[in-house]
Amino acid sequence: MKKNIVNILATTGISLLLLSSVALSFHASCIYLETVFQTFGVNIITHLGILCIKKLELKSIVTEIVLEITLIVCELLVFGRLFHWFTSLSFMLLVCMGVVIYIISLFLNLLQMKQEAKELNLLIKSRNKNQD
Repeated sequence: MKKNIVNILATTGISLLLLSSVALSFHASCIYLETVFQTFGVNIITHLGILCIKKLELKSIVTEIVLEITLIVCELLVFGRLFHWFTSLSFMLLVCMGVVIYIISLFLNLLQMKQEAKELNLLIKSRNKNQD
């Protein structure tokens, strides 16, 4: 549970940083406070959806990734219309941002798994030394 909360907050932070960068490139002067909470809410729903997809235990990682990206695109379409994001951003730009955030999140998850694997290997080695 703690890992999921950290992932949601990290994804929200990445989303807001990317959104700020895009806004600056379009010479925008501000991001509304409600956008922070909208982004947070969408990221919560995204992570819950991804957890559901992972529980399906699909045999193909490609199918899983396609489903996850499809989920993100559908959410961006629904919430973009609901929160009127398309008045300031095009749908394709929003989708590109969503895919970039997804790729960054995958990369961060890989780094986290690598660190966890190192820690487990160290624990196994120290346990084996203690048994000798």
